Amino acid sequence: MSVLLFYLCLFNLAVSWGLLVLIWLVQVIIYPGLFRIPSKEFVDYHSWYTIRITAIVLPLMIGEVMITAGWLILDKVTIFSAVAAIFVVLIWISTFMLQVPIHKQLQAGKDKTLISQLVKTNWIRTFAWSMKAIVVTIAASKGLW
Repeated sequence: MSVLLFYLCLFNLAVSWGLLVLIWLVQVIIYPGLFRIPSKEFVDYHSWYTIRITAIVLPLMIGEVMITAGWLILDKVTIFSAVAAIFVVLIWISTFMLQVPIHKQLQAGKDKTLISQLVKTNWIRTFAWSMKAIVVTIAASKGLW
C-alpha cells in the first residue's frame, strides 16, 4: 500500500465514522426535535439550524466523495470500494432529491407532515452511512487498501 493510499484510508475511516455519528444524532435527536420547536419560533430556528448544519456536513460530504474517488482510482476496484461508492451516491441522491427539498418547504413554517417525511426519508441516509462506515472499517481492518 502506498503512503497516499494509507492516509486516504485513515481519512476515509475518520470521515465515515464522523458522518455516521452525525447522521445518528440528526435521525434520533435533531429531526424529531423539530416537532418540539414552537411554531412561532420555527422559521428562525430552522434557518439557524440549516445554515450551521450545512457548514459542517457539506464539506464532509464533498471530502467523502473525493476520498471515495481516490480509493477507486488509486487502488484496484474491489467489492468494498464499489459498495462504499454506491452508498455515497445513494446518500447524495437522498440528500438532494429528498431531504433538501423538504427543508426548503420547511422554510415557510412548521409543518408536522413535512417533519415526519424528513424523519422517515432520512432513514435512507442513516442506513447508507451506517453501512458505508462498516464497509470502510472492514476493508481497512483486512488491509484491503
